[in-house]
Amino acid sequence: MRKLLLVLVLALLVGATLVWLMQNGTGYVLIGFANTSVEMSLWVAGLLLILITFVLLWLLLITRWVISAGGFSRWWNSRRNAKQLGKTAQGLLLYADQDWPKASEMLASSAQLSSMSQVNLLFAAQAAANNRDIDRANELLQRLKNSHPKAETAAIKAEIELLVRNQQLPQALRLVQTLHRDRPTDTGVLRQLMDIYSVQRDWNSAQKLLRDFKHYGALPKQGAAAVEIEVYSGLFTDFVASSDLNKTEQYNQLAELWELVPKALRKTPELVAPFADALAQIEATDKLLPLLSKTLNNHWHPDLIERFGTLPIATPEKQLAMAEKWLPSHSEDADLLLALGRICRRLEFMGKARDYLSTAITIDPRPQIYLELAQVLDILGEPEASADMYRQGLEAR
Repeated sequence: MRKLLLVLVLALLVGATLVWLMQNGTGYVLIGFANTSVEMSLWVAGLLLILITFVLLWLLLITRWVISAGGFSRWWNSRRNAKQLGKTAQGLLLYADQDWPKASEMLASSAQLSSMSQVNLLFAAQAAANNRDIDRANELLQRLKNSHPKAETAAIKAEIELLVRNQQLPQALRLVQTLHRDRPTDTGVLRQLMDIYSVQRDWNSAQKLLRDFKHYGALPKQGAAAVEIEVYSGLFTDFVASSDLNKTEQYNQLAELWELVPKALRKTPELVAPFADALAQIEATDKLLPLLSKTLNNHWHPDLIERFGTLPIATPEKQLAMAEKWLPSHSEDADLLLALGRICRRLEFMGKARDYLSTAITIDPRPQIYLELAQVLDILGEPEASADMYRQGLEAR
């Protein structure tokens, strides 16, 4: 308010002075420069001086605003950032289009002046890696770590992926284990560590990691369950019984491993199948029949019925009776018919074996069934029919 009042007072004084000069001023002002001279009355000169003063003051105020408030600086930076942001967006589009060389170059070249340069460098490195330019990718990741300390974790994760992609698993494992010690709850690190254990088939280490993997939510519930199944399946698939142990001790060793499996997963066919294979390896056939039959009653699965049909148990009659109970509800199941044919052959019920296998071929004419039927027909003394089955089996491959 005071500034406005002061301006009004000055304006009145200036106006009064100009009026007085116009009425009473008889003098004049002469301005000469080189061969040019300008003559004007005193009040005109005064008016011109006032106008020049106002213009200069206005320019001074504008300059002061630009310098003190950063107006020009903000405008220039905004214009520059918009340009760099446009290059970043273009680089990301090239990345999405999988044009790896151009994407890497565009993102890296615009990183220095970009408002999100860490994103530029990270994606530039990924693009270089996708282009199999590992040296360039490592160079960009090192640049990211040096220029953005807060982005070091992201850079290390990307470096781990590069090492895995380049089949440098020991180096990748050392790096991710160090990162895991520093960041035990980091879900991205947990996933990377689990992936490396899986590739290396280090199922014991993977099993120990499962608790934290699930607890910290490294994957959604369904995905975590799939990882659990993979880990325990790997443990049973790679199980090798110690030759220093007797059969009972070997079974106890395997049973302890089975106890580690969460109860909710023990009926999963994808787990029961490798566990059954491990039991067969130590010749624990007395445990196999109840395991497979119980699981098949609740979860029908082709891998399990195939194993059921090849069980080398001492009482195949019992095995046949169990399998035939499933026939009414699975009469069109070629895997069950194949299993029945194999059990009947072991019992030397060749006529029934031929019938089951012949029906199976009409449902699913795969080479495996042709081979079984050819062998049964040969035993039955039908060499021509047997040879024909062998031929059809080869053609079905």
